[in-house]
Amino acid sequence: IKPICSCITDTHAICGLGVKRDDSDAEIKKAYRRMMNQHHPDKLIAKGLPEEMIDLATEKTQEIRAAYELIKENRSASTAARRNQTA
Repeated sequence: IKPICSCITDTHAICGLGVKRDDSDAEIKKAYRRMMNQHHPDKLIAKGLPEEMIDLATEKTQEIRAAYELIKENRSASTAARRNQTA
């Protein structure tokens, strides 16, 4: 599995969360929460899954979190740039 957090653009991050570039912030946040819910290590521990699965889930949640943060940062930067252009 290639870590999402090592990507240069948000294209991989968007794919990693299963969203489209034109999805709203609310839709992206919903996808992020859904992915975190599915892969969170604490939930898998409660289900009694083996340690190897917990380690994979920990990596996956880090990738999901990094992807979401990257998308948020890029959207904030593009919003700020648009505001500066109109000012």
